[in-house]
Amino acid sequence: MIEVSLFKSIKAYSSTGRVELLDWLSPSNMYADIVKDLRNARAESERNRLKELLPGVTISCVCSNRQREKIISYTNLICIDIDGKDNPSISNMEQLKVTLGQLPYVMYCSLSASGKGVFCIIRYADWHHHKEHFYALEEDFRQMGVVVDSSCSDICRLRFYSYDPKPYVNKKAEIYSKTSKRLSKVNKTQKTPEQSLQMVESKIEREAKTNDGLSVEDMLLQPSNLDAVNIFYISPTDEVKRIVQYVINRRIDITNGYRAWRKIGLVIKQVYGKNGREQFHKVSQFYPTYTPEETNQLYDFIEEHGYPTEYSNIRKIAEKYIGSREISEILTG
Repeated sequence: MIEVSLFKSIKAYSSTGRVELLDWLSPSNMYADIVKDLRNARAESERNRLKELLPGVTISCVCSNRQREKIISYTNLICIDIDGKDNPSISNMEQLKVTLGQLPYVMYCSLSASGKGVFCIIRYADWHHHKEHFYALEEDFRQMGVVVDSSCSDICRLRFYSYDPKPYVNKKAEIYSKTSKRLSKVNKTQKTPEQSLQMVESKIEREAKTNDGLSVEDMLLQPSNLDAVNIFYISPTDEVKRIVQYVINRRIDITNGYRAWRKIGLVIKQVYGKNGREQFHKVSQFYPTYTPEETNQLYDFIEEHGYPTEYSNIRKIAEKYIGSREISEILTG
């Protein structure tokens, strides 16, 4: 039995009491009809009005109001929101729900109130490290090609009621134990934004001693200072697209071996969405015994049974044929 705090609506300041979480999430909840009306509403004003009628719970804690200092106890649960707007390549949220249910640490997965997203409830190891657990989950999902709502890091965050006749429930889900500090992904030879900012500030302080006549704005416009904040960043999806395009342009076969070929297909599907099949054929065509029929068969299987996978798999495979140094040049060039 997991108790959480109940709030009448998004505008409610104080909790109205406690509820048992899984009972509250039940499809037979009295608010199911409001959710159905919300999903059928066309006008945004009507959707917003209906949202305000929905109650919510604080998944991660029991509290008298949604402030950290008002927390009474902790559930060691976190709710991860995945919005369709943030994931345009994901067209079938129902299928995403089923796919995420394969992850061993997902305890509950359901469609969101709008029906245009999903949310997952995950049991984690230590509430003292709530944000660190969230950052690790955020990175894990990003590697699988899924963008999660960053506001989920708030331990007092409210989760609206949502109706789903077939939610995924696993009461024996594994406890998620990974933690991570939030760090920007940069090339190892580059500085992090914090380090670069310190460099700029330090440089300004040093030069201010010999350039008393220059304003801070003028000094920041000097090329030597601008060079200090030249930070390299490439997203995981861009990494995949650059590698795929390079392989196609250079006509390099990286699909030798069924397992590697399948991993490539999984990554391509996640990154390219509806255009994935076409890209998969373009990458596969350089295999000596390539046939469109066999390639379509594998991609059909991936579309029906595919599961989230790490984007980095395609880089690891490509490095065997291209070399790690050349891959780095492709990504930084």
